[in-house]
Amino acid sequence: MTISRRTLLSAAASLPVAAAASAQDAWPSRPVRFIVPFPPGGSTDVLSRVIAERLGGELGQPVVVENRAGAAGNVGVDAVAKARPDGYTIGISTIGPLATHVSLYRQLPFNPETDFTLLADLYEITNVFVVNPSTPIRTVADFIAAAKARPGQKTFGTPGNGTTGHLSTEYFARRVGIELTHVPYRTGATAVQDLIAGRIDMMFDNLPTIIGQIQGGQIRPIGVSTAQRWPGLPDVPTLIEQGVADFDVTSWSGLIGPKDLPAPIAQKITAAMLKIGADPAFQARFVEMGARATVGPPEQLKKRIDVEVPRWAEVVRASGARID
Repeated sequence: MTISRRTLLSAAASLPVAAAASAQDAWPSRPVRFIVPFPPGGSTDVLSRVIAERLGGELGQPVVVENRAGAAGNVGVDAVAKARPDGYTIGISTIGPLATHVSLYRQLPFNPETDFTLLADLYEITNVFVVNPSTPIRTVADFIAAAKARPGQKTFGTPGNGTTGHLSTEYFARRVGIELTHVPYRTGATAVQDLIAGRIDMMFDNLPTIIGQIQGGQIRPIGVSTAQRWPGLPDVPTLIEQGVADFDVTSWSGLIGPKDLPAPIAQKITAAMLKIGADPAFQARFVEMGARATVGPPEQLKKRIDVEVPRWAEVVRASGARID
């Protein structure tokens, strides 16, 4: 039997393709690194660990959280962008790196539109308008009246320039026509402590970060930023209910991988995440932690990004909250 040179070359050329397909079919054969772009203990970290544990169970390999904090999430998200597209490095991104940072930062180390494979929409969090319980302010209208009586003298704290708390408050102030003074802190926890001590007047903060202080009566919630009342705070009215028209603001997160992630691997991750998100116990756990699971396909995450990028670009422009 004679084997032609052409046949041998054709067989040799097909070997890399066959090997790649086999590797993808076997994925994952070892632990998967899950990059969280914020420090341990924060809301993103805590929620991510629940996701990682469940995802590991579905994939049959440990999904190991690695905290890569810095630049409001940019450092960790950039690590995902620059990882090998083999499925062994994935990560979570909040609204910042995927949407608000496009206009907030003059230059990003990654391109949010082209450097990632979107894998799943994950969850959203309401921002809660909170004040010190010793103040007579009990409604949004009370605060607006007090701010208008003392223009620029009411202060609000945030974990830093350009954070969701900062942009949410700037958005609110412009919608209702008041002037506030921004007091940025290095961490949200420090800002909350100063609110409790009466050193600042108000905050918009992510519910998971402050749910303990709200339950303990250390701070008073007077409104939630979502269009509907939040499941974990059913007695707290929305800002829309209190007269702030069309004020529907959430912090959200999505599951991402590096660009060029092979479709079979991306599809496995998405399918596993969709199965997890459909579990009522998973949904209930997130409500307990102050979040709402919104697990959906990549198209759902892409739709969020497309809506939020132009929306927050206008807020950044109006507030001057640019970061060089």
